[in-house]
Amino acid sequence: MQEILTELNKDPGIKGSMIVTEDGLTVQEELGPTLDKDTVSALSASVILSTKRLYEEIGWGSFNQFVLTASHGRMVFYDLDGPFLVVVTDMNIKLDQIFIEIASAANKIQKKRQIRD
Repeated sequence: MQEILTELNKDPGIKGSMIVTEDGLTVQEELGPTLDKDTVSALSASVILSTKRLYEEIGWGSFNQFVLTASHGRMVFYDLDGPFLVVVTDMNIKLDQIFIEIASAANKIQKKRQIRD
């Protein structure tokens, strides 16, 4: 899985990526030098759990992916049917293109997980 994250991070505008469980445990990470693994995984867990809870309360069910946007960057969360792929990007990245790259990486990760199981 490490090589999939490394390849994903080669896209311009991606600062780092990781696979994290909804309770914040890091499965795999390939974060740049400016990103702290513990901080990103803790924030990811908080956002994922809060979003899942909200979606359940309003009857939307589960989510496949969503984007958290801040003034200087974005975090994309992609459900891998258990853990989540979290991708940290620059603010100016084109989301439509990066969604294709993230979905491709997610499919590769899910295939690797099936082979292991």
